[in-house]
Amino acid sequence: MSKQTNPFNISRLIYKSIIKSLRGVEKEVFTDWLKDESNEKIYTEIISDVAIYEKRKLYKESNKEKVFKIVQKKIKKNKKKAIFKQVYFRVLNYAAIILILLTLGNVIYKTNFDKKAITKEAIKNIKPGVKKATLTLSDGTTIDLGEYKNELITSKNITRVQNTNNGLVYNAITKDGVKTPTIPLKYNTLKTPIGGTYQVELIDGTKVWLNSATTLTYPKSFNGKQRLVKLDGEAYFEVTKGVKEFVVQTNTADVIVLGTQFNVSSYKDDPFFSSTLVEGKIKLATSQKLKVSNTKILSPNQRGVLDKNTSKIKITTVETDIYTAWKDGKFYFEKEKLERILTRVGRWYNINVVFEDNSLKDEIFTGVILKNKPIENLLNMIRKTTKINYLITKNKINDKYELKLIRD
Repeated sequence: MSKQTNPFNISRLIYKSIIKSLRGVEKEVFTDWLKDESNEKIYTEIISDVAIYEKRKLYKESNKEKVFKIVQKKIKKNKKKAIFKQVYFRVLNYAAIILILLTLGNVIYKTNFDKKAITKEAIKNIKPGVKKATLTLSDGTTIDLGEYKNELITSKNITRVQNTNNGLVYNAITKDGVKTPTIPLKYNTLKTPIGGTYQVELIDGTKVWLNSATTLTYPKSFNGKQRLVKLDGEAYFEVTKGVKEFVVQTNTADVIVLGTQFNVSSYKDDPFFSSTLVEGKIKLATSQKLKVSNTKILSPNQRGVLDKNTSKIKITTVETDIYTAWKDGKFYFEKEKLERILTRVGRWYNINVVFEDNSLKDEIFTGVILKNKPIENLLNMIRKTTKINYLITKNKINDKYELKLIRD
């Protein structure tokens, strides 16, 4: 091992690269060192935001004398004391170097044992989503539906709301077979968190399944000219046929029907709006908020996708199961980009997803995974069929788990 490439010198060059002070021969040596793929991987780990944060924290909390003694033990005993002194003062001048050196040594000699331990422990704590939601009544009262299983939620005016094993059910109250007079529209809001799903049967018999992180706002009774509901997120609708048209309103586009089954996905953080028709016929119309007016008619087994950047709607023929399987407890993806797959997965398991290399986002996958299974099942399927691995860590600030996809 040359003096230029010994751990002490490399740690110094890494530090100087971080503070952007590499010059001349140092820059050449460092560039040559980085050409080795394993060295590049080590460097990437060391300069990551998390690693730098941890090093700074360690430095602030550590006893520099103690840290230096640890490093001394790693050096061969036949080195002269004079060299120790020289290194000692260099370490004190460049305190960050000693911490980088320790990290470098851990990576080289301990491989990725710590990573594996972190990932293995984290996977145990990441649980799949469950059926859960909150209901906000028209008077502002918010109810955690998990605390009111199989109970009557409210029975006022013309509507009775029951929380059953299958979800919320709205029924019209009658007296001697005659419905009570109509009253002004009052809206309820059903909201599922990240990692939650729920079902509701509206007053007209229409059934709606809400996916994770979804909000549905609807009237307790449909007294207006339309049966209008508002959606933010993803939901599957089985609309009961009626004289009044049923309208699903989103920030991007509206879905207009008389009676049919379809899926709508309209998350604010997605670059698109989509609706997939299972049976019947629906009309897609861009929201009035968009500058471009656009209307399309969908037939069964068609999917309409509106690009939020262009406001254009593209219609394709699809296997509808791919886009509706979520309500039956499955992740079903066919020739789909990894980024899109993990966006859906992240909402279900309540994790943040990041990519070490943006090119990983475009990797294509096909498969079916049960949603009630550990996330490890899906990740191992990805790992075994590609050269992609993963690392799971926990954010100390918000206690949320982060899934990082890396080249294997």
